[in-house]
Amino acid sequence: MIPFKLLFIINPKSGNSDKSRLENQIKSVCAKNNKEYAVFYTTGENDSEKMRKKISEYQPDTLVACGGDGTVNLVAQLLLNSEIQLGIIPLGSANGLAYELEIEEDIAESLDIILRGKTISMDVIWINEEFICLHLSDLGFNAKMIREFEESGDRGMLAYAKAFFSSLMDKKTTEFSLEFNGTQKDIKAEMIVMANASSYGSGAVINPGSKLDDGSFELVIFKPIPLRDLLSLTLESFLGDIKNSPYVEIYKVEEAKIFCKEAELLQVDGELKGENREVKAEVMKGAIKVISS
Repeated sequence: MIPFKLLFIINPKSGNSDKSRLENQIKSVCAKNNKEYAVFYTTGENDSEKMRKKISEYQPDTLVACGGDGTVNLVAQLLLNSEIQLGIIPLGSANGLAYELEIEEDIAESLDIILRGKTISMDVIWINEEFICLHLSDLGFNAKMIREFEESGDRGMLAYAKAFFSSLMDKKTTEFSLEFNGTQKDIKAEMIVMANASSYGSGAVINPGSKLDDGSFELVIFKPIPLRDLLSLTLESFLGDIKNSPYVEIYKVEEAKIFCKEAELLQVDGELKGENREVKAEVMKGAIKVISS
């Protein structure tokens, strides 16, 4: 659907990019292409309620999330099973969903995609009947790395790298019990990913062959990995060949339950959601209309 009336939701705190010129670029591009637009800045206080009111008053056909994956998720929550489409200007530290949709981090190029890209009806993972996951959610190692990243107070890919290596020193194996596809499986793992997408914003592919609109998601299980094999597994992930690793199991599912022997930290689209002993996940097919390249 070609957008005609756009509402830009800008998170001024996303990532470490300068937002000062963003509104001028939006104004210029929309004027050049005869598009009606409005701008809304998040504050971190009652944003969802305020956005709902703005949407009701303005009646846009397209909401554009200007921020990182957390901002995109916040906006998408308002669009479940809606005819309003979602556009993305990636301004966060990792921008995982934008990476998946091949949306450039350059503002001018991402604006061009919003005006001329294609719209797909993508699936969403509904987690614990409370959170939606557009991209990737996980229990274990990566969630702890995100906590390390947030506690550092730094931003950008270098800060992610520092958090990664710091978390390596404290990685651990946990016992899980899984229910999916009519089966029950007890495992030991360092991380379990509920993957709607194929890769993290860093470019590390953990779910090759993934599709955002196939009516399913994948459980990606990372079994205990000796440090001597960690480098080879990392290289395999960036080469998109992780499915052949003896330390990784991938299952295509429509719903799953995960029971943790010990409470595990859960992250959803880059946002921490506390420690959980049980996680229930199910697919919501074609729940969001999103603009991709």
